[in-house]
Amino acid sequence: MKLVRYVLVALFGIGLAAGVGLTWDPPAEAAPSTKVTWSNAEVVRWKDGDTVVTTRGTIRLIGVDTPEKGRCGAATATRWAKKWAPVGSTVRLGNPASVKDTDRYGRSLRYLVRKDVDVSKSQILKGSKARYDSTDGYQWHPRQAKYHKADRAHKNYSCATKRGGGHSAKPIGHSCPKSAPIKGNEPSHIYHMPGQRFYKITGPEICFSSERAAQHAGYRKSKV
Repeated sequence: MKLVRYVLVALFGIGLAAGVGLTWDPPAEAAPSTKVTWSNAEVVRWKDGDTVVTTRGTIRLIGVDTPEKGRCGAATATRWAKKWAPVGSTVRLGNPASVKDTDRYGRSLRYLVRKDVDVSKSQILKGSKARYDSTDGYQWHPRQAKYHKADRAHKNYSCATKRGGGHSAKPIGHSCPKSAPIKGNEPSHIYHMPGQRFYKITGPEICFSSERAAQHAGYRKSKV
């Protein structure tokens, strides 16, 4: 009888404690790892400003998007990459624990550093964009904040000139002037033509007079 009475009192005490505010909170989600594993490799050749073939395979630089071949700034970005990390030079490859090991093309995702020059950040300072991180649907990486700070402080490549087959103009509110009706969306680097599906709802950051001008500036046409 005493044992039953003791159990009841214990249970009543637990219920009372819960009633006066003793609650259980689930553990907070763990922050992403800042660990980076480094290894050495030798540069075999640069494919473009953010992709390089090394003795450890093809490397896609983390956190940066250089212009595609034929676009504004592409040749410049590749030329700088070759200068910072020439063919035959030894480089350090950084593999952050927070980032997937490879992309969908099978390229290893890595930082690439030579003689204290971070090629990803250096490309951003020259005009490339800080991209492919947690701000646009990919994984967070330890140097993300520094890359975006550098991107905000330096202009991206812009080559839309009359020599490029047209000119660019600033938008007027939500619209583009008649002289440059093509809407350019800066975050995606996509341009929308009058009559296309998303043309009317797109708020342009830049307007182009021709498709050639938009493409020369590194933009691609919307698929719909």
